[in-house]
Amino acid sequence: MTKQRLTLYGRKPVLEALQSDVKALRLHTAGKPEGIMADIIRLARQHGIEIKHHNRRQLSFISKNTRQDQGVALDIEAPGLGDVADLPDGPGHYLALDGLTNPQNLGMIVRSVAASPMNGLILPSHGSAQLDPLAYKASAGTLVRASIYRCEHLAPALAEFREQGFRIYGLDGSGEILLNELPSEARTIFVMGNESYGLSPEVRVICDQLVRIPMAGGVESLNVSAAATLVAFRQFFAR
Repeated sequence: MTKQRLTLYGRKPVLEALQSDVKALRLHTAGKPEGIMADIIRLARQHGIEIKHHNRRQLSFISKNTRQDQGVALDIEAPGLGDVADLPDGPGHYLALDGLTNPQNLGMIVRSVAASPMNGLILPSHGSAQLDPLAYKASAGTLVRASIYRCEHLAPALAEFREQGFRIYGLDGSGEILLNELPSEARTIFVMGNESYGLSPEVRVICDQLVRIPMAGGVESLNVSAAATLVAFRQFFAR
């Protein structure tokens, strides 16, 4: 997988990243080196990280979030971040996200996938929460280590994977088969839908089969991050 970088922004996320074992590449600042900003610059210098000073407009092009960058951004190395074209040949099991909007849910899902036997996460750049500081924090830092494959739009990517021999399963409360009843297969992609309305119509029609998680106690559904965790660890319990 091609190594890529990820840009964090906001004073607290950047400070916490500099205090961790994350490999930082470059610090971008705009504003006076006072308070927490002075601590950030001091840590960057201690670690030998390149520091670039900008005006607010220049920094906005880097952070892509003028409202929340608080005058600082940090480029970090994310070895597991790549493109769907980098997806390895051969057997593999992946989780894909269709219209997920909450970055905290995204971060928790990233953490579950990183800790599970899943081979990675497929994340579209359009119509989905992105890899921002909230997702980074919710992932407890695993976001920079997890295998994440990005695509422009999910439906065309899934259609191509299906042609390559992947079995596409969509998680849905009305699924015709239970998650624990699925047969063992060499190449699978499980798709999690939006927090409110589930799978999008264009993704639903691509799925080979809709799958549901068995529920008890009159509970209708789980939070998407909890459901994704069950799917990610399914292989452990299917052996």
